[in-house]
Amino acid sequence: MTQPPRLSIAMVGTRGVPARYGGFETCVEEVGRRLAARGHRVVVYCRQTAGEEPQLRRHEGMDLVHLPALPRRSLETLSHTALSVAHLARHRTDVALVFNAANAPTLPLVRARGIPVATHVDGLEWLRSKWGSVGKRYYRAAEALAVRWSDAVIADAPGIARYYRSEFGASSALISYGAPIIEPGHGRLAELGLEPRGYHLVVARFEPENHVHVIVRG
Repeated sequence: MTQPPRLSIAMVGTRGVPARYGGFETCVEEVGRRLAARGHRVVVYCRQTAGEEPQLRRHEGMDLVHLPALPRRSLETLSHTALSVAHLARHRTDVALVFNAANAPTLPLVRARGIPVATHVDGLEWLRSKWGSVGKRYYRAAEALAVRWSDAVIADAPGIARYYRSEFGASSALISYGAPIIEPGHGRLAELGLEPRGYHLVVARFEPENHVHVIVRG
């Protein structure tokens, strides 16, 4: 039986791996290591921060490239992605997977190198209260550019897929997040005064849109 061709795949636009921050990083780690296990070359662009641990060059079969970012929340993601794409343009891969619609302005350079690109658009950042009016307008415009300049759009929830279809007439590949299936243990619950199936567990950053206060109150 003919073996499928092996690809070189770049994953751009996140803090990188090992995953220690959020959903995007977990997605990169879980998808990237599975692609590497299938024989593909996976290159993950990682955000370099001051005072961090010694940099890994490989993780779970993936090659890691560490690049800096401007230390401002409003510019950190885009500046790091811009450097990553500049590096990618000089070290061509077969395909690029870009995370976050905010990185849409970097997509033309990827396309100019003849690299097919899929953009994982995430949630509706322009509705989040942490951004001011300029940030919200930027994110709204970036969504439209991501649709225009991507070869494929990836959504991780049915609501996001419906939004991009209704707002931009764009079809998207729906790839919901998953997690390894494990056999849960109960050995530590007694330390917290808990019983199996008698508690709620919330894993989330303290963002207003995650409604942690509503869950706790409930």
